[in-house]
Amino acid sequence: MNKSRTLATMSMLFAVISAMFAASDQRIGAIGFAIAAGLAGLLAGWKHDDD
Repeated sequence: MNKSRTLATMSMLFAVISAMFAASDQRIGAIGFAIAAGLAGLLAGWKHDDD
């Protein structure tokens, strides 16, 4: 599994955890994991010239 695929998988996992926090009305946890999912997704999509 390459770095991009690992980060994409982590992003999906963080999004699911965020949804679980949101469903149980725990806003702080939902916000934290949503931000983590966004950052992991951003890094997963980041293309380097040396790859």
